[in-house]
Amino acid sequence: MKKYFKYSNWLKLGFVLLAVGSIFYACKPDSKIADLGAKPKADFNIVMGADGHSVMLVNKSNIAVMPYWKAADLNLGYSDLKGDTIKLNYTFPGTYTVQLLVAGSGGLDSISKTVTTTKADPTACSSTNPLGFLASCTQKTWKMNPAPGAFKVGQFAGGGEWWSSGAQEVIDRYCAFNDTYTFKFNASGDFMFDDKGDFFSDGYIGINPTTTCQTVNQYTTAQKPWGSGNFKYAVIPGGGIKGLGQIKVIGVGAHIGIPKAINNNETPNGATATSVTYDIWSMQHVTDPNGDYDLLMLTLHYGNWSATEGWWTFTLRANSAQ
Repeated sequence: MKKYFKYSNWLKLGFVLLAVGSIFYACKPDSKIADLGAKPKADFNIVMGADGHSVMLVNKSNIAVMPYWKAADLNLGYSDLKGDTIKLNYTFPGTYTVQLLVAGSGGLDSISKTVTTTKADPTACSSTNPLGFLASCTQKTWKMNPAPGAFKVGQFAGGGEWWSSGAQEVIDRYCAFNDTYTFKFNASGDFMFDDKGDFFSDGYIGINPTTTCQTVNQYTTAQKPWGSGNFKYAVIPGGGIKGLGQIKVIGVGAHIGIPKAINNNETPNGATATSVTYDIWSMQHVTDPNGDYDLLMLTLHYGNWSATEGWWTFTLRANSAQ
């Protein structure tokens, strides 16, 4: 069938051409777009702490910018470190590289410098320090706490209004409670996850999902990174919803607790995030008839429909004598 190009279509085409022409005109060097300003030039000062292991980084860029920092040796990136002044603490003495990325109306710029620390942090492996509580002075291995409430999900941080695991789940989900999470106290921040060859399907993991324990060969290809592996971690002091700090596990598939839960989303079909950051809700040493042990409660905002709703919370347990 022959088609005719109507007058109205010619009119629409004319408007499009006029719009494109105005865009090209606006891109001329003498147009208002040039008023965005000069490209920023990144620069910063390094102020070494008297303790020999801390350092203050102070943005000194030539114009007002949004500063982002990267401390790769601490496994911390631009999404972790923001602001005109940040403080870093290095556990071990050495020479490290730090980078500043600045964003201004005229563009982006970055600069790298080195900092040298001369002393080890004597408080780093203290149980009152988030790093020491997590990794002790050598390494520390955690499991999900074999008690009600180890897994819970709720509307707000730390809550279990929507679902909370009970005593029966400790039995039914034995394949989740036998997982181990080992954090090493070393400069590279090594984190090892061991699933003991099984996982709890939870209705979404596995080739034939049911709410039962399955062997790891039931993972789909996209879900396999959730299995045992060697990853990295970082402790972000002072961050999180309670200001107690955050724990960031790094690497595709790295996770604590429910594998599908990532920052501001859930990915039941497989591992997609390159890191997941958990807020520390509490760090508690317990002495009772069951012995001396530590409890670490972490909470994670996964709700992509709200900035404040939708939180997974996990409680881990470790022998405090490690």
